[in-house]
Amino acid sequence: MNIKKNRYSAPGADPAGGGLRRLLADLDPRSAVILLIVPIVLTVWVYYGKKGNCAAVFPAFGPGSNADVYATIYEYMAAFFLMFLIPFMVVRTAFRTGLRELGLRTGDLRYGLRFLAVAAPLFLLSAYLGSADPAMQAEYPLAGSSMTHAPLFLAVELFYLIYYFSWEFLFRGLMLFGLEKRFGAAAAILIQTIPSAIVHIGKPASESFAAIFAGLLFGFLAVRTRSFLYPLILHAVIGIGTDLFITLRMG
Repeated sequence: MNIKKNRYSAPGADPAGGGLRRLLADLDPRSAVILLIVPIVLTVWVYYGKKGNCAAVFPAFGPGSNADVYATIYEYMAAFFLMFLIPFMVVRTAFRTGLRELGLRTGDLRYGLRFLAVAAPLFLLSAYLGSADPAMQAEYPLAGSSMTHAPLFLAVELFYLIYYFSWEFLFRGLMLFGLEKRFGAAAAILIQTIPSAIVHIGKPASESFAAIFAGLLFGFLAVRTRSFLYPLILHAVIGIGTDLFITLRMG
């Protein structure tokens, strides 16, 4: 029987020889940059971009009546720089990749609007039901002090939209459309679902498990419409809806 050996795992193979050269020859530069930059920016965001880091970076926004508001805005804007601005500047500079190519367009408007007409009410219902969960009430809104001041609540939620834009750009824009040509649509959907779900670890369990489903659904919707704007809208509906319903329940 003729058994073909795996040149990369064969005993005694030189990892710095032909195997490494073969790996580098097969490397797609844009895919490699995307797959490297995503874990870097997410790790920086998790350790230095969350609301708990705000006082260390901006001491003037330390303890005070609205400290959690400033801290929440800090987290959302850190996401904007790390999940949108920096990755886009990298791929734009290195590969001349434009925003339209990464899904910032209306795409299949008719299908997108029809999907939203069905899905948005269901997501809003999910937000309402989820707002009764004590674990969700303990987590959201991130700026708890805004719950008693409507203009402040509205301002924070506007920054929340910036956060959702940045999130959807990174996962359903940069990762999905940036990797689709190399790996195919189905594989790209699965690949971007992995980090988008993992980064939810530490959130309430219901949200973390829902993030897996959302990654697959939003990925499909982005591929089908050729746009990440429709996943962005659904993501904002459930997130802002959860903040609103918890505020109404606890007000």
